[in-house]
Amino acid sequence: MNTLEAVTALSLKNILLATDFSSGSETAVRYAQAIARRHTSRVHTIHVNSPDSYNLLDPDAFAITFNGSEADSKNVADVLHGLLTGLPSQTPLRQGAVWEVISDVVKRNEIDLLVLASHGRHGIPRLVLGSVAEDVFRNVSCPVLTVGPDVKPCNSQEMKIKKVLLATHFETGSTAPAHAALLCNEFGAELTVVHVADENKIASNGKTSKELAQQLTSVVPPEVCLWRKPACVLRYGLPSANILEVAQQMRADLIVLGARHPEPARINSHLPWATASRVIAEAECPVLTVRQKD
Repeated sequence: MNTLEAVTALSLKNILLATDFSSGSETAVRYAQAIARRHTSRVHTIHVNSPDSYNLLDPDAFAITFNGSEADSKNVADVLHGLLTGLPSQTPLRQGAVWEVISDVVKRNEIDLLVLASHGRHGIPRLVLGSVAEDVFRNVSCPVLTVGPDVKPCNSQEMKIKKVLLATHFETGSTAPAHAALLCNEFGAELTVVHVADENKIASNGKTSKELAQQLTSVVPPEVCLWRKPACVLRYGLPSANILEVAQQMRADLIVLGARHPEPARINSHLPWATASRVIAEAECPVLTVRQKD
């Protein structure tokens, strides 16, 4: 499902699972497994060893292993690790950061969804070490499902989504609202749309709180035909804190965010106060980031 095209239906033919087998990778593998079973997806798996070396697993090998009962009785991350062990590293044509390697795999294999685990780095440590997750979701062309350290494993047999939170800044060209609505239609889930405004900027922008509230009701494109009218929440203050608070209060199963493509690439990658980074780091549910149109 390319974010550069109009989104009117969910199509997840190819999924890419990116893992380094760190803590949290088990949960990410479970989500990839659940999604693949629901959509009969081909799962491409990449194990990034270093910025210029990685292992790719044949999707057929993944399907044979994870569609059987064996996967439900074992630690799936260990099973996957065993499959990847011994595979030759495939070196990119040029050296580059992890996100460049993953972006190349996404394009070559027409990936519709990338699933990866995040260590949840933020603040000063994140400023020093960087965040692979944010580098990835800001630069790859497909939607990215990031599984943070506080996310609980899902049922790999049947993925359930009952409540979806869409955070919006009314970005032009964003397909995040369409993705959120389509997921709600597919799972029969309730949608809540939240916008966190800056009170100091409302007057300068010429918009009142009432106008912002009205704008919230029209975020979801009409062609999606959302099955149920969404709830709308208008907040003021720090965006990340408010998004996390609303998500916790409503017990969201999924948070959907729009991601801006930095120009030049990675210009915003290491800002410790970036909204999406903190949401991913502290959310108790997976976060789907959808990059806006170029």
